[in-house]
Amino acid sequence: MTTLSDSAKRGQKRRNMTPLERLLGLVYVSVWSVSMYPPLLLNWRRKSARAVSLDFAMLNAAGYTYLLVSMVLQFWAWDSGEAVGESRPLVSAFDMWYCGHGFTLNLVLLSQLLCGKQIWGFDREHTRRPRMKLVYSRILQGSLVVFALLSARFIYSIVQHGWVNSTTLQFCNRLYALKISMSLIKYLPQVKHNRDRQSVEGFSIHGVALDVTGGVASLLQLFSQLGHEQGFSGSVLMANFGKIGISMVTLLFNSVFVSQWLIYRVPRPPRSKV
Repeated sequence: MTTLSDSAKRGQKRRNMTPLERLLGLVYVSVWSVSMYPPLLLNWRRKSARAVSLDFAMLNAAGYTYLLVSMVLQFWAWDSGEAVGESRPLVSAFDMWYCGHGFTLNLVLLSQLLCGKQIWGFDREHTRRPRMKLVYSRILQGSLVVFALLSARFIYSIVQHGWVNSTTLQFCNRLYALKISMSLIKYLPQVKHNRDRQSVEGFSIHGVALDVTGGVASLLQLFSQLGHEQGFSGSVLMANFGKIGISMVTLLFNSVFVSQWLIYRVPRPPRSKV
């Protein structure tokens, strides 16, 4: 029976990256990490987090939780001695840093939204704490229930059969699917929030630009690694669909944010009274 500690030791054998892949990894981790700071700093400077949708922040935090659990299992708890063929996803220290850092900063953003006055001294907030819209609250609750059920099933499998890579991969891919679902949904409240306000005031376009750069660099690094090590078979692409899906969703919705910025960046003149 393979134990978690044995898997962690054997899982330390990482693939060697080319200098280009290391550079792309550094670029994507740096810009994706930095892209999360402009909204936090802008909220601090404006003494308000009203420009950020609470629904977006809550769904984003949940998505990062699922992603963090998945990556930790793939990076540290993988049995390299077990023959699973080429189905192992490519997860590197770059991915771990990005995920852990992003999870932490999402908690900071939530603190600005939920405890702006108490923790950050914001003086332009509503007197009542913001609440999620019912539809997004139900979606969040549903995803947490699915996460709990998947986790219980995974733990039961470990107890019954020991640590098996195929079971780990299946669980991690399902968590990736949850993360991608949260990514698809989380952007909708912010898009609607900007549209309802007919404004992007307080919404950081710099973060969007950095997000796009990170998404492109992440895809380029992954495709370079696959080309050198595993090829582009269907099974390999499916094993790495999580990273591919997250990058594609990021690029899609950030293009929407760019279009909103181009439309709403100039304030509309007030209507003249006739």
